[in-house]
Amino acid sequence: MGTTLKATTLDPADAYQLFPGILLSNMGDRLYAYKPGTTELVPQLATALPRVSEDGLTYVIPLRTGVTFHDGSAFNAEAMAFSINRFMTNSGAPAFLLSEKVASAKASGANELTIVLKEPFAAFPALLAFSGVTPVPPQAYESGAGKFKPTTFIGTGPYKLAQFSPTSIRLDPYEGYWGDKPANQGIDIQIIGSPANLFNTFKTKGLDIAYQTLDPDQIRSLVDGAEQGGGK
Repeated sequence: MGTTLKATTLDPADAYQLFPGILLSNMGDRLYAYKPGTTELVPQLATALPRVSEDGLTYVIPLRTGVTFHDGSAFNAEAMAFSINRFMTNSGAPAFLLSEKVASAKASGANELTIVLKEPFAAFPALLAFSGVTPVPPQAYESGAGKFKPTTFIGTGPYKLAQFSPTSIRLDPYEGYWGDKPANQGIDIQIIGSPANLFNTFKTKGLDIAYQTLDPDQIRSLVDGAEQGGGK
C-alpha cells in the first residue's frame, strides 16, 4: 500500500491524526467499535455495553477474557485502567477528549472496569471507540506528562508492528489474536512524497493499493482507464 499521509507518532496517548488512527485501529482494540457501515456501537474488548448508574456518572464495563498483548502479557482491567489514565495524564493532543469528562478510571475486578464521570454525558461510550483509547501493557509504557513512545506500539489488535520508519511501515499478523485473524500475510506501507509519485508508482504496478491522497485528475484518469479495460 502507498500513501502520502504521514505517521509522526504511534503512541495512542498522543496520536490525533487520521493515518496514525488508522494504524492504531488495526494494531489495537478499543472497548467499543462501530458496526461496519453504521453508527451502532458494539463491544470489542468489552463484552457488553456499560451499566450506567441512575445519576449518569458511573459506568461499569465487563471486559473480555483470554486477550493478550503483542508481547504475550495479559490484558485485564488493570491494563485498561492504566491506559485510560495514561491517555489523560500524559497530556497528548487528544487528552482533552477524556480528561474533560472523566473523574476516575479503575479496575473494580479482574475483568471489570469502572469509570466515573465529572458530569453526565450520554454520548460517553462513543469516546471509548476512539482509536487512541486502545490499551497498552503497563510494564512497557510510562505514565506522565510528555512520556510518549512515538516509534513503537504494543497492543492487542490483529496486526503487530514489525517496522516503522519515515518512509515505510510493516504490519504483521498477530498469531495470538483473540478474534478473526487477518486474511493476508501482512501489510507493507510505503510513505510516498507526492500525489504524482503515488500515482506513477501505482500505475506501474509498484503498489497494490494507492490510499490517500490522489489528485482529482489522477482519480479520473484511473477510473477512465478501468472503464476502458486498461487499468484497475
